[in-house]
Amino acid sequence: MPLISVITPFLNVERFLPAAIESVRAQTFSDWEMLLIDDGSFDGSVAIAEAAATADQRIRFIRSDGRRRGAAAARNAGIVAASGMFFTFLDGDDIFAPEKFETELAIFDAHPRIKLLYGPTLWWFPDEPHRNWTDSMPRQSGRLHMPPDLLDQVIVRQQAHVPCICSIMVRREALVAVGGFDEAFELYEDQTLLVKLLLRYPVFVTSTPTSRYRQHLDSTSAKATASGIYDPLRPHAARIGFLEWVEMHASASGLMTPELQRALRFAFARYPAQRRPLTLRDRFDLAIEAARRFAPRLTPRRFARRLTPRRILSKVFRLLTRARK
Repeated sequence: MPLISVITPFLNVERFLPAAIESVRAQTFSDWEMLLIDDGSFDGSVAIAEAAATADQRIRFIRSDGRRRGAAAARNAGIVAASGMFFTFLDGDDIFAPEKFETELAIFDAHPRIKLLYGPTLWWFPDEPHRNWTDSMPRQSGRLHMPPDLLDQVIVRQQAHVPCICSIMVRREALVAVGGFDEAFELYEDQTLLVKLLLRYPVFVTSTPTSRYRQHLDSTSAKATASGIYDPLRPHAARIGFLEWVEMHASASGLMTPELQRALRFAFARYPAQRRPLTLRDRFDLAIEAARRFAPRLTPRRFARRLTPRRILSKVFRLLTRARK
């Protein structure tokens, strides 16, 4: 049995798949298996996967029946077929840093309680390297988090960068217990797994980037953004369905907490048609958040750190009063 299973779904990524495979073969830790799961490709990806499986016995190819089932279903098929004690996920157009496995296994050894770890990812523009940037997670990294704190803060309220699926490593028993990815989603399917895990298990967040998330026009997220159904920075229709699923899943699992309910109220507040009733405290905190976002426009940067919530609200109120006059 290999220690690590790498689950790699792919769909028409012949330009990128060889680099993804090679990034696994280049790992400084060698006790792994890689499962290449075709999701209905009609380009040269299948031939590349077959050749890789022939060349390296640690690589296995799972052939599609010709139908496209989606990334979630492909990953779940890989989970069922894999045998590792730890799982990680690499899409066919992304790559791992050579030390990923070695670095992350050392964290699991140092923190036996954790079931999941994640960290920052390099958002990679190969043809425009000046656009590269890395997730920043300073408030979360370097420590253990108990459930469901990160679910509330990161996934629902988006107060920190949501981890990319290629940045995580999870213990087999936790992955099997939660049932993998929800196959009803084409967007947010990766976050359905994160929700299930963050709701139940201790998590460690590392500060070390160990993966590169390739940015290109043919990716699922790029196409969704171009079509207008997804926007990483603004409210959008696809997120409503995801938030409703989070609410349903937590309630049905008996794991809903007052803190998670409040986080969901804040998240739905951005969608008037789906808004949940807000308490007086909710309204006050939402006003504070809005004021914090607005404050840098009103105050020189060197003074922004001195602003308390009361001062921010006072300043906004004075400006609004002047505007009315």
